Amino acid sequence: MLETMFLTAQAVQFIGWAVLFAYPLVGRRRSVLFARAVAAVLALLYLGWFLPYAAAIPRDMGYSLAAIARSFETRELLLAGWIHYLVLDLFLGSWEAEHAERAGVSYPPLASSLFVTMMVGPLGLLVYFACAGLARRRKAVG
Repeated sequence: MLETMFLTAQAVQFIGWAVLFAYPLVGRRRSVLFARAVAAVLALLYLGWFLPYAAAIPRDMGYSLAAIARSFETRELLLAGWIHYLVLDLFLGSWEAEHAERAGVSYPPLASSLFVTMMVGPLGLLVYFACAGLARRRKAVG
């Protein structure tokens, strides 16, 4: 069951990313809205998965790294944590795609930042900020 849920969440989020990457074909607004709808579906999946296992979160260790590590020893909570990452990374990618138009970021650097965001979320955000900064600088100079 856990592996099936993991693979399902992966497949669902991949559809959202695929549409984001295909925005030149489907339109930026449609791809952003679709990716956000997919993120919302994943958020509901997260909620439905997390709530039944929330009682397994250790309460005797306070809010600490050790408590989080112990929570993730419960495979169901580990999966909930992974879905949490999928939701937030996909939403972040949709924000990048939406913001790129205002920032003047063309498709090739946006696609690069989307890929990095998909693979290692926060690093992708930094890549996007660098791309947006370069686009603004070029706009100001040119």
